[in-house]
Amino acid sequence: MHRIHFGTDGIRGKVGEWPITEEAFKGIGQACWAWLKANNLDLKVAVGWDTRASGYALAYALAQGLLGEGTGYVTFLGVTPTPAIAYFVEREGFSLGIAITASHNPFTDNGLKLFHRGGYKLQREEEACIASWVNRQAVTPSTLPHIHEINGSDYYLEHILSDYGDLNFGGRKIVLDTANGATVFTSLPILKSLGLEIIAVGNEPTGENINLRCGSECCEGIGKKMQESGAWLGIAHDGDGDRVVLFDEQGNRLDGDQVLGILALDKFKKGQLDRNKLIVTEQSNSGLDWTLKNFDIQTIRTDVGDREVYYGMVAHGANVGGESSGHVILSDIAKTGDGLRIAIELMRMALKQPLAERRKTITLFPKAEGALSIASKIPTTQLECARLFEKNHHRDANRMYMRYSGTENKLRFLVEAETNALCAQILAQWMRAARLDFEHCKIKVNGCVAY
Repeated sequence: MHRIHFGTDGIRGKVGEWPITEEAFKGIGQACWAWLKANNLDLKVAVGWDTRASGYALAYALAQGLLGEGTGYVTFLGVTPTPAIAYFVEREGFSLGIAITASHNPFTDNGLKLFHRGGYKLQREEEACIASWVNRQAVTPSTLPHIHEINGSDYYLEHILSDYGDLNFGGRKIVLDTANGATVFTSLPILKSLGLEIIAVGNEPTGENINLRCGSECCEGIGKKMQESGAWLGIAHDGDGDRVVLFDEQGNRLDGDQVLGILALDKFKKGQLDRNKLIVTEQSNSGLDWTLKNFDIQTIRTDVGDREVYYGMVAHGANVGGESSGHVILSDIAKTGDGLRIAIELMRMALKQPLAERRKTITLFPKAEGALSIASKIPTTQLECARLFEKNHHRDANRMYMRYSGTENKLRFLVEAETNALCAQILAQWMRAARLDFEHCKIKVNGCVAY
């Protein structure tokens, strides 16, 4: 029997392969309905999706499962950024929000993310409970009662402008890359309304070009476009809009940890950094800890994932946290990563002091990162060559960190050392050791090679 597993950030995979099929999504819908009922929550669910061609069909299947018992209330928000779905659920008091998206992955992938009525992601234990309902429930045919539909992007646009309507950037020019994703319908019109002149990139979604040579994972050309056009700043989203990458006034990309440090220091200087704490993940640069320690700001690390960051913030009473990948949470304004809101906050700060100046206050140590594509994930305890290499070389590096991706079949590596050259050398040798482990772990299963 096929089983459902939630990863670091919901469910993700290839469209047409389990669990990214209509049958599986109907089962997930049924499981969500059962979970809501078991927890005495109103059967009110909001569903939105990004610009992938597969989004609507999966949403429809999900709704069939949710409404299969003939009860409940489902609202389709249409093509809508993930943070806008979380915002809608929180503001309108819905019990569950579902974003159908594969974030920064190509259009051939899809998945989903689940949100509580408070606008924050479900805990691992809650996702596991829903997964168990899918795994033991048969997917039965159902008729589909009426689905309410509203334009979730327009809803979000209206409310964001009510929050920032007094802000005007006075005709400054920016480069904005919306990844051919959902933020085409929000970030583009909202930033224009705030008085910005936009040089748009990745703003023509076709259903098959989301994140294709554009977006936060492929934004190297923004700096050049800024120089050619004389743009003030550069901004790039991922496909569903919960991440943001910033380029400063000189056309240089800000490291995600620099963004986190800049935001924390700004809050600190205003007396608004709760408990003088910043929540980051194991992926963040140790230089961030060192820099903020000089201001008596404590950095606390969690497992990777913006969901883990949020619950770390709750546990430690912090109001700023995030990942170096561009997921940033300012819980005073949103309880999940919202790339547009973070971009606006940083642009507002740049009016008072350039980001190119602010970044100088954040010292980051040399680092190198890499990822090894794998067929499947074996227990890390079996990675003998990689673990032995790490043990023998930990004195050569300030920090070595290895983990499996929660959303892709990849083994990720991070090395911090005294120089960039040493980082690159250690990283290359470490990844080579890991490849040996996977070579040794090959086994034949039904005529296929597995790892």
